[in-house]
Amino acid sequence: MQPPKATIKDVARACGVSTQTISRVLNDRVDVSSATREKVLAVIDQMGYLPNAYARGMRQQSSTLGVILSGLQHKGISTTLKGITLEAQNLGLDLILKELPNFETTNMKPLIQSLMAQQVMGIIYAAPEVGDNWVQVQKSIPPHCPPIVYLKGNPSSAPLTISIDNYEGAYLVSNHLIEQGYQNIAHISGPLDWFEARERKRGWSQALLDSGRTVSDNSLQEGSWDIASGYDAFERLLKRYTEMDAVFVANDQMALAVLSCAWQHGLKVPEQLGVAGFDGISESAYFIPSLTTIKQDFRGLGALAVRKIKQLQEPEMSSSKVGSDTTILTPDLIIRSSTRRSGGRT
Repeated sequence: MQPPKATIKDVARACGVSTQTISRVLNDRVDVSSATREKVLAVIDQMGYLPNAYARGMRQQSSTLGVILSGLQHKGISTTLKGITLEAQNLGLDLILKELPNFETTNMKPLIQSLMAQQVMGIIYAAPEVGDNWVQVQKSIPPHCPPIVYLKGNPSSAPLTISIDNYEGAYLVSNHLIEQGYQNIAHISGPLDWFEARERKRGWSQALLDSGRTVSDNSLQEGSWDIASGYDAFERLLKRYTEMDAVFVANDQMALAVLSCAWQHGLKVPEQLGVAGFDGISESAYFIPSLTTIKQDFRGLGALAVRKIKQLQEPEMSSSKVGSDTTILTPDLIIRSSTRRSGGRT
């Protein structure tokens, strides 16, 4: 015989607080002290308490999605959210958005439990994989949690993953620079604790090695995705990798800084320096010169995540566009003036 399920009164009694306090914790209210919140969540976890609202939601089909993200100042993340929002509207779903204070946030249990209390049908974890944050998130998942779809990380790091092939994109654009006749191709990476940045670096180095070129320490500088870091990284390359005649930059925002810095140093693009970016932001077509880049379908990524959650709730809603547990999207190479040399292959 199974023991009786814990109730909200049992949790309140164990914590020495009122049932109203338990409800405020579950609904992520701010009028609860951090000490009380931590104590309540610990007792809920120990007792295996399942809020009545979520228990009902398991029996009655929900139409609400939870979204957890961080870094809305980054173009790719904000555009992914746009894709999630538009597809949710298209399918008649509501969204509950939870923004993390930073990428390294590891104690996810309060956020997930508050979403469960609001009967979400599933959760989209749209924060990039940085360090071991995805692993820590999975350690924080409480019992009876609805499905979580993870975006833009290592497919082997989570059971339900939708990602973009960063390695393939970096290889494509680096190989394009090689085909244009550039010999000494540098790389400005993103922060290398990001999975995406490591994959782009790996694609660049492999393309060089496959062409018989070497990869030297002087040819790599690390940025932090923002324009200022791209400028500083390119200045360092100019001093340390003097033979450089091209640079693959890990995102378009840093590449914009490279174009500006090159102009200030009197370098002609693409004649003396080839410059390529990654992301395919709309502004890249209007850079001077226009930027060769790898286009990622951020909106499509977000929309696919919504359809995946919907498919998991309604298995009969199958679509050829909704993949299996791991879906990897292939990015596109967009060739523009910043790398197009006369005499090079197009």
